[in-house]
Amino acid sequence: MEEPTLQNATPWRNLGSTNPTFSLPSNFSIIGNAHIQELCMMAQLVWLSQEQIRESKACIGVREALETFCKAYAEMKEPKALKAVESELKAVLSTYNATIRLKICDKSSWPREELARHAQGLPAAIPPPQTPCDYIDEDLGWWGFGKFAKSNQWIGHGLWWKPLPEDAKPGFLENAAGNATNDCDVLEDKFRFLKKASVLVADYNLLRMDFPELYSKSEKDIDNWLLENCAYVSDGQYSRISKGGDQHKLLGMDSKDLDDYIDNQKQTAAIRVRSGGRAAVFLTNKGKYGFNKGKLTAGMLDVKGIGTHLLADTKHPKVTGFLNYADALRELMMQRLIQRLIELEGREHAVKTVQFYAVIDTGLAYKGKNPATGWENEKIVLSVRQRHSRILDLYEGFNFSGVAPSHVLDKGSGRELRRILIKYGVSAEFFPQALLYNTPESDGVALAENASGGLIDDLEGTWNLQVDAMGKNFMDFSDFFVLPNSPLPQVWRMSEEALVNALTLERKPFVNVVLKAPALCLRAFGTSDAKAAEKVYRSKLESLSKDAKMREAACSIDEKTGLIKPYKPKYCMCWFMELDDSAMCKWGMDMAAKNTARGRVLLEFIDRALPTSPLESTPPVKGPAPGTEKLPVYLYQNGKKKDGSPSQVSYHEGWVPGKSQRPKHSMECLTLEPKVLGRGIYRFFISAVVPRPIALVSSISKNGIPNLAPYSYFGAMGHSPATVCFSCCWNRGGNEKDGYDKDTLKNIKENKQFVVHIMSKWYVDVANFSCGNFLHEENEFKIAGATPIPSKYVKPPRVKEAAVQMECELFKLVPVEDETGVVRHTMVIGKVLAFHVHKDVYDEKTGTVSLERLQPIARMGGNTYSQPTGCFDLPRPDRKLI
Repeated sequence: MEEPTLQNATPWRNLGSTNPTFSLPSNFSIIGNAHIQELCMMAQLVWLSQEQIRESKACIGVREALETFCKAYAEMKEPKALKAVESELKAVLSTYNATIRLKICDKSSWPREELARHAQGLPAAIPPPQTPCDYIDEDLGWWGFGKFAKSNQWIGHGLWWKPLPEDAKPGFLENAAGNATNDCDVLEDKFRFLKKASVLVADYNLLRMDFPELYSKSEKDIDNWLLENCAYVSDGQYSRISKGGDQHKLLGMDSKDLDDYIDNQKQTAAIRVRSGGRAAVFLTNKGKYGFNKGKLTAGMLDVKGIGTHLLADTKHPKVTGFLNYADALRELMMQRLIQRLIELEGREHAVKTVQFYAVIDTGLAYKGKNPATGWENEKIVLSVRQRHSRILDLYEGFNFSGVAPSHVLDKGSGRELRRILIKYGVSAEFFPQALLYNTPESDGVALAENASGGLIDDLEGTWNLQVDAMGKNFMDFSDFFVLPNSPLPQVWRMSEEALVNALTLERKPFVNVVLKAPALCLRAFGTSDAKAAEKVYRSKLESLSKDAKMREAACSIDEKTGLIKPYKPKYCMCWFMELDDSAMCKWGMDMAAKNTARGRVLLEFIDRALPTSPLESTPPVKGPAPGTEKLPVYLYQNGKKKDGSPSQVSYHEGWVPGKSQRPKHSMECLTLEPKVLGRGIYRFFISAVVPRPIALVSSISKNGIPNLAPYSYFGAMGHSPATVCFSCCWNRGGNEKDGYDKDTLKNIKENKQFVVHIMSKWYVDVANFSCGNFLHEENEFKIAGATPIPSKYVKPPRVKEAAVQMECELFKLVPVEDETGVVRHTMVIGKVLAFHVHKDVYDEKTGTVSLERLQPIARMGGNTYSQPTGCFDLPRPDRKLI
């Protein structure tokens, strides 16, 4: 590869712009090394934030260091010169981060909700991983096994950058599970492109939602985008598969040309969070990133299976750096299952999963046994996921590599997720404690949200739940399994035989727990008598120890007795996972072995197996669901025709045509002229013209950023052709100068398309929140919580939650001027190209929409909304609270 030069590199600083754009070099030798690149990113943020740092009282102590840095930075000729002011730069950045950018006030409760601000305006509503911009002095992050003692200044979370020591030697980076604070955050270059990579399966809707630039792209284009941005293998892994490397022969490379698989000329850089193991975060669009209000912004993809770092400890044969197809499919299945359960329970606001974007075939495969799994001829893949951080929950003590400890799982999102898993008989424990509480007939139990005591407070099974720095977004689902009598569909459940075999082969302390629990003892060994059960247990262990597959999976065999030693299996965290024989598990193994299916069929198969309705904790109520009852209407029949039939039906008793209807109050009028009302006309007008239907309008910018906003100056103009109209008032200020177009109107002027949704009761909070005064580049779908889905004829996305959705093309814009000639609002008239209606709301017999099921919401005066059963107040969102 041609030696890179600084002249050909992306600029490493920009002194004049307030919103500069940079790129990670694919080879850090352009600017020096990885350490210099770290300093560049730190310097970029400090330079852009210098005014805020100067004005902050919390940063008084580093003002002199700031001036020293800024003066030197402005005069630097090359990035290596940053070494001369490194101490001043780090002092300033650490103070700024610890007291302003990364500061949280509540360090006692989980999740750390204050960290949610780092996700605002970014793809995927999950805080991104740390970068060098998030550097703090190490003693503010953890105690260093007694080396540091600043617990009172602890930052309170793990979203901070811990640099790799410049003198680190090979083997320094630990890849096995251990104390997360022993790990480092690493910038890494020279990832090499995989020539034969191809997309096996992708969630195109999720990708379009998180990356606006993909919204109008075809699936083929998105596949190419995925490969361009994340189909790479690390420099360290390249050395391992090259001749002389420990993976070379295992992949059968003796008879192959490595250049057929790896493109050495096409390289990129990435970020490894807490050493990363075999995962790294790639910045999309050739490593581009920018800054917005003190926040690094970039498209990010977390990719698992890219290999180990050059400095990684790879002595253990199971640390291959690769990911096999079967494990990737299993994790994908379980992630979609857990996410579905969260959604069915309506708890997305409380707990989330880190979702999969895709699984990519690297083109590489083992020839013979994979030392990490024991399986033969496995395909090597990459799992592409939403970017995320990792938890660090204590200042003093052990932080176990991203795993949520008991004190985190006992409250907040951790407790909520466990409650859901317990309800559906799902576990990720070394020993599922539900077996000790539930009857043999059911391995799932519904617990109230505020339940305490018993199973919800029993954490003795040791959950292996991995979570982000917030303690809210969970990831890595390969260690989950579903118990035999779970209320989930049969295809997800392991067999009773597999469960009993796992109980027999587990560690002796776990076996003793079974023997001491009469009901579980009876279930496992056919008797509740501990002594009799001991004999049955011994007999079963002897029988299983003769099974060749069990012996192969076991960690060790007792040489004297020939029995499998009671310990965890060789390749999994527990025997429950090792022996999982559910239909879904078998399907994943079969797909990985045969490699006959790819694309949509894989996701469709998984999604068809997912539950479609929540488990009822109480018997269902007969009749209409609450909130959908038909409203009582009392009509009167007044007078009769000659044939005896009613001559008139009326709302008021006794009314007939020609009879006046008067109010009880005086009908004397005031005349109010708009000029006299002035600004008060708004309050008067919206309280007088009521109720007004609400159009929730989605549009999209020329840069592909979707927008969402409600409009109550809205109505249907005609049905042939179907035409709707809403009025968009000029923006009264806020983020920019007075009198500019609102984002909706700006987007419609650019793209001539929009989608109108009828607001319904069940998502009124989401719709109402989208009316906040957000910046043009911010995605209200994400901010408010609406789910975007592709439209059929127009570019703007539809809102999945809306029961009635109308795709529209612009017919005409009618600007309305005041007496001075200034345009105060613009009428947007659109022709409806297509209607989309929820099946449960549409009455096929009558061809109409059911009012009772639509549950429409309308605007009244002030902040009041109306519904068919009455009125309620709902305040507008305040951006200061976001």
